[in-house]
This record gives sequence, structure tokens and C-alpha cells, in this order.
Amino acid sequence: MKADAKWHVFETCFGPSAILFHLSPFRIVELRLPNPALRQMIAGDGRGHIVTIDAYPRLRWVVEQVRGYFRGHEIVDVPWELMDLDGFSKAQKSIFSEVARIPYGCLKTYGQVAMEAGYPGAARFVGNCLAKNPYPVLIPCHRVVRSDGGLGGFGGGLDLKRCMIELEKAGVCQSGHKRTFA
Repeated sequence: MKADAKWHVFETCFGPSAILFHLSPFRIVELRLPNPALRQMIAGDGRGHIVTIDAYPRLRWVVEQVRGYFRGHEIVDVPWELMDLDGFSKAQKSIFSEVARIPYGCLKTYGQVAMEAGYPGAARFVGNCLAKNPYPVLIPCHRVVRSDGGLGGFGGGLDLKRCMIELEKAGVCQSGHKRTFA
């Protein structure tokens, strides 16, 4: 971890979130979603210092995108070059890219994502990739569910995943498929 790593903690309507980032060049390393113990975890992790947003315009823009999402705005458009994906394989990056294409308000199964990313039959691989997703919301892994309609997993917890799906609920996806989940 570079010495210039910084945390920025910000409020959403679901609770506090945080972004870990580097200053030079500006890269987002991690996005943490609402969690009751988030501030204590960040303060004690030794990976960076908590900073305010005032001096970092690119960070302000990312934070506003995430806050907007939690206020019900569909567009979260953070450029890939701002996300640090250096530690991930080509296959993992292709899964992240496929998940980023899932439209707001729609759900896909782990198997569908595997097939569309060029890895048919690799639903478990997709689940393992998404368990390591450092950018929930930006790479919307909450939109991926089990083939039986169950929620599957989510780093922010299943209650938050359920809330995020409900936030996006539009009734029918662009594909015409009704969304269901357990």
C-alpha cells in the first residue's frame, strides 16, 4: 500500500460509506458500503488517513456519484481508469466488466454473467470474483443473484443487497424479464 493512501468517510441515506484512494496518480483502491462498524474499522486498519473531501475534486465527483446512487439516481459513471484493478486477472476483469453492463433495475444470475463473459459453466468463479469486488455500486455486484432467485452473497450484507435491489426496483427490466428474488 502506498504511503499516500487516504480514506474518505461520507454519509449516505443507508449509513456511512468510505473510499480508500491514492493521490498520485488518483486511483480508487476500495469502496466500502454502509456498515455499522465502518468508521472504527477504517480508523484501526493502519492503511491510510481519514481526510475531508475539500481538497480532492476527483474524489468529490466519485463521492457524489455514489451518494446520487443511494438517492435513487440511475447513473453511476466512474471511469475505469480511476479504479485500481492491477491485482486482478484478465478473467476477473472480464467478469467485472460484464457486471458493470447490467442495467440499473435489472438482475442477472451468476451463470448468465459467466456465459456472457465467455466462461460458460463458471457461475462459482463469478461468485468468487464478485466476493472480491472492491467497487460495489461502481461494479454493481448486487445485481447478480442465484439461479433460483435467491440473493446469493454480498460483502455489504444481504440486508443491504436487498435494499439496493429494492432501491432500483422498476418492475420490469429493459429485457422484459420480471425481476424476482427471495
